[in-house]
Amino acid sequence: MTTQEQERIRMHHKSLVEHFVRLSWNSGKYNLLKQLATSDFVCHQNNLNGFFDIDSFIEYVKEIRIAVPDLTITIEELVAEGNKAFSMATFSGTFEKEAFGRQPNNCVMSFSCMSVWEFRRGKVLTQNTIVDMAALRSQVNEPADFKIKASTGG
Repeated sequence: MTTQEQERIRMHHKSLVEHFVRLSWNSGKYNLLKQLATSDFVCHQNNLNGFFDIDSFIEYVKEIRIAVPDLTITIEELVAEGNKAFSMATFSGTFEKEAFGRQPNNCVMSFSCMSVWEFRRGKVLTQNTIVDMAALRSQVNEPADFKIKASTGG
């Protein structure tokens, strides 16, 4: 593979991550989002018990977007190489409605997360995310052992 082809693939993978974040978290355009993921897409986050398929991921994002209606995800850093990418992002918004059994505090919250993305045939195969739980817990009054139950999908 030539250097030019490698650069084209790298830029495509970066674009996929940006588009995936924009369609899911920032705009809630889930039908379009599904077109970016493989049929066996898997998402895992350190604050969740279990893994998400694309449909479960969408339900999770919907619940958070309802609780934090002004939610914005800003990608701070994005690096791609081969069939993987790494992103650092900031989640920010006002916690206005109950989510996952947590009561809203109507405060603006902001916390970071890091994700490793894997791609297959031009689509997102996996997203593994580490959320800054200390920052999140301090802003939503979450107990230290709180975990969100995730569906394993169907």
